[in-house]
Amino acid sequence: MVKVSVLVPVYNVKKYLRQCLDSLAAQTLDGIEFVCIDDGSTDGCSEILDAYAAQDERFRVIHKENSGYGASMNVGLRATRGKYIGIVESDDFADAEMFERLYDVAEKQKAEVVKSNYDIFTNRDGNTFHEMLEGLPYRTICSAEKDYRLLQTDTFLWTSLYRKAFLLQNHIWFHETPGASYQDVSFSLKVALCCKRIYLVPEGYLHYRMDNPGASGHQVSKKYLCYHEEFAEYWRFVQTRSKEEQEIGTAASYNAWRIYQASCWPYVARRDRRRYLHRVIDEFQHLQQQSRLKENEWPQEAWGKLKHLLEEPAACEFDCIRTLQKERLLKEGFLQDLHQARKFYLYGAGKVAERLLQNLDRQGISVAGLLVQNLEGNPASVAGVPVEAWQEADADREHDLVVIAVTPRRPEVQQEIFFTLEQAGYQNVIVLTKELQEALA
Repeated sequence: MVKVSVLVPVYNVKKYLRQCLDSLAAQTLDGIEFVCIDDGSTDGCSEILDAYAAQDERFRVIHKENSGYGASMNVGLRATRGKYIGIVESDDFADAEMFERLYDVAEKQKAEVVKSNYDIFTNRDGNTFHEMLEGLPYRTICSAEKDYRLLQTDTFLWTSLYRKAFLLQNHIWFHETPGASYQDVSFSLKVALCCKRIYLVPEGYLHYRMDNPGASGHQVSKKYLCYHEEFAEYWRFVQTRSKEEQEIGTAASYNAWRIYQASCWPYVARRDRRRYLHRVIDEFQHLQQQSRLKENEWPQEAWGKLKHLLEEPAACEFDCIRTLQKERLLKEGFLQDLHQARKFYLYGAGKVAERLLQNLDRQGISVAGLLVQNLEGNPASVAGVPVEAWQEADADREHDLVVIAVTPRRPEVQQEIFFTLEQAGYQNVIVLTKELQEALA
């Protein structure tokens, strides 16, 4: 008997694939299979998958022409033989006991879905626990009918176990859109809407990799409209459900707002922002006309912003124009200062400095060096720019410019650096504010 079928979608992730497959091979659950769907990989993943399948009969490989994530997942879902379905992305990896623990809970609680938290992972920082389900009721059977917030959590689908019969009975499939991304969104929302017995556990067993440059999370600037396609698919699905479920399903409108604000807007090119704002206004006006916006299902602050957007769209557009003009002037003034500087340095050698270096490179501006407090624990260089202790830098402290390239979310750290440099005689120091960081994006 196959208890759990784990779907593993694979496309050109050779660098990370073995770590993923090794974590699956180490699973402690008896009666488990791993259905690996090779979506036309061209980097050697196909050979790696075949080698694992030859050594371990629990691995099954489906090779297919490239047709996208949703189509691949549906092919894999149809091929599964297990009572429950799990999902592990091929650049992530799982704790050895993940599926044994989720399966035991599902059977004991007679759950249709068991959902857990996860760890964020990078090679540089290791694991950081992320409580995706914070505030929701743990260790009890619940549903969106009882708690609409289940339709408003992150839509990641690889922390869960799904009873296959539940998925089939409710006609829950992946949205098949070639070349699209974020196709976990509509799937997860469909599950949350239909599930009558979902059980949440506070632990995290899945390690979600954040440093794969090919992952969809790094493609937002190119594919943010895919989020809109996923919500359109969700609303289409809602229309096929009972009147009761259609009423319950309205809570996902806040999730759309949250994602559009946090995961789309920051990545929209400036030249497209007015057009994008109109798209969002049109979408929520349509939801309003369909009675899919309910004040009691929204946080008060977010509802106030939505109400302003719908009642005063011209004012919101004007605010957008003013913000864009302010960002343009801020960026131009900053870049002018850099061009006029005899030499300039960045203080910091982390991700903020690395992104700023990329932006400045596109402007044809070179950086003399990256200053840090202590060389220990820092790289020797970032993007070819040397890292050096600020005390030893060959800088003209009276005339050279220093930009504090440390995240604006840590103002106390920026303050300490600023006064340290000022007391050491640096007379031209610019602090990277949140507004300036956004203007340079």
